Amino acid sequence: MARRSNAAATEQTPDPVRTYGPLTIDTRTRDVRLHRLPVALSPKEYDLLLLLADDPGAVVDRRRILDEVWGPSFFGPGKTLDFHVASLRRKLGDPGWIENRRGVGFRLVAPA
Repeated sequence: MARRSNAAATEQTPDPVRTYGPLTIDTRTRDVRLHRLPVALSPKEYDLLLLLADDPGAVVDRRRILDEVWGPSFFGPGKTLDFHVASLRRKLGDPGWIENRRGVGFRLVAPA
């Protein structure tokens, strides 16, 4: 009789709460808090923040953001991404949270 592996039972499930300095993102409830205060985000703003938070500090190129947040068939206004980034920066209270790498994309960084 073959023994069954318990690999699935021993695998670690990722923590649903991600913390980046004073910013916390609860992926289970889609709650975002900054300095423990709730931040009200639209669904697209949340998805954008979560994508950038997947690898903080890494630059995510514009095409990947558009594909993953809006879908690969999105052909809306060219400034849609810029509008959402600006709105997210305002809601986070400091534009330093999201850095623009001109001609490439954006990255999440904790402001100094």
